[in-house]
Amino acid sequence: MQSTFPLRRRFGEFLVRLGLRLAPAAESPPDRPAVLVKVPLSSQSGGASADAMASQPLAEPRVSVPPAALFSPASREPLTVEAAVLSRSMALLKREAADSLAALGAAHALVTSARLSQVQHLREQVERGAATGDALAALAADYQGWQNDQVRLFDAMALVIRMSVPSGTTLELVDPQLHEQARAHLASLSAEYQRGLLLEQFRDAPSAPEA
Repeated sequence: MQSTFPLRRRFGEFLVRLGLRLAPAAESPPDRPAVLVKVPLSSQSGGASADAMASQPLAEPRVSVPPAALFSPASREPLTVEAAVLSRSMALLKREAADSLAALGAAHALVTSARLSQVQHLREQVERGAATGDALAALAADYQGWQNDQVRLFDAMALVIRMSVPSGTTLELVDPQLHEQARAHLASLSAEYQRGLLLEQFRDAPSAPEA
């Protein structure tokens, strides 16, 4: 009887290994920011090193994202006007609009600054006869276009930031008896916005060569 125990043990270990192979891999938790935890210390021993350890952020596992997905607009579901208006508060819509305008304005500011440096460098080349005035005029016009768009974006951002909006969602500010008409109006506004996006997309698309 004693000789059967090693056999049972080996057979049990074999079943454990087989189960680990057949078990599906655990899914990684969603990406979340690190959490800063302050642990109260009852004793005074340890000094600054104990306080530093108590304030260390607890890093959580991160989900790996394919690099191509970061640059693909199709990797996320497109935002519709209807979904945004019906699911977000007025204050959140205002904040998102201001954030987007600030980011786009900052991007234009960087390009504008770079264009200005190029204009100054090209002007020096024109004075030395190493470049033509037409090239300088073309680059200056491009710089002026970027600067004009930058000014418009920052003006729009300032307008949104100064705008006062009530709390709550849009439909909370509309008479319940008018919700059906409000939803129909919202659907038409969303369709008009999508139509404008499509027209702009086709306008910028390269034309097909003629046969």
